[in-house]
Amino acid sequence: MSFHSRLKEKLEEKKLKPADLARGVDVSSVAVGKWVHGDSIPKAEKLKAISKFLNVSDDWLLTGRENGKQENHPVLAWDAPEDLDPNVYVVIPHVDIKFSAGNGRIVEFEPSEKEQGSVRLLEWVHKKQVSAKNLITVDIDGDSMEPRIPDGSIVTLDKSINSLDQVQSGRVYAIRYGNELKIKRLSRRFDGALIIDSDNPQYQREIVEPEQLEHISVIGKYVSHSYDGEI
Repeated sequence: MSFHSRLKEKLEEKKLKPADLARGVDVSSVAVGKWVHGDSIPKAEKLKAISKFLNVSDDWLLTGRENGKQENHPVLAWDAPEDLDPNVYVVIPHVDIKFSAGNGRIVEFEPSEKEQGSVRLLEWVHKKQVSAKNLITVDIDGDSMEPRIPDGSIVTLDKSINSLDQVQSGRVYAIRYGNELKIKRLSRRFDGALIIDSDNPQYQREIVEPEQLEHISVIGKYVSHSYDGEI
């Protein structure tokens, strides 16, 4: 069984609905829906709140194991990823740099991985048809990709997609444009120019002419995002 299977099991056992859990741990129904369907796993503080609400150990929710000592010192994915079943979970490293979903963020330092990462189900990785070793997560700052990607989201990128030749028109990518980092929707024009679009209609389209493409580098392709704020 996986995290979402155990969560659904306990909700059914206690005759609770996802909406009851959302109210009990003070999150949106969208967030609970993602937990229940296996699209994401809650962060440490929310995992503790869920386990308290359901009267189970957070270690059991995360790993399916019950052990007196482990209940006192629960194994959390972001603290001890080596204790997670590699046949069930994937730990995705988080890169400590923000990308702008706006007019651009000036690059002041090179990316460096944080110690903490996020956890995904291996079946989710397979469903996305990506390789776990190529995945990273980054923070998003700005509203140019709203409503699809809210300001403050954490975006998962496939860093194996890292050249303009790999760009598929209409898809979202993380790019370096000169001295700026951006998350944008890219397309190629008939003459080879790059079209940079925002989902938010308040932002204007940018065109990078063929002779200026040397100033563009692709860092990764958008895979998914998570958002803990209000929508």
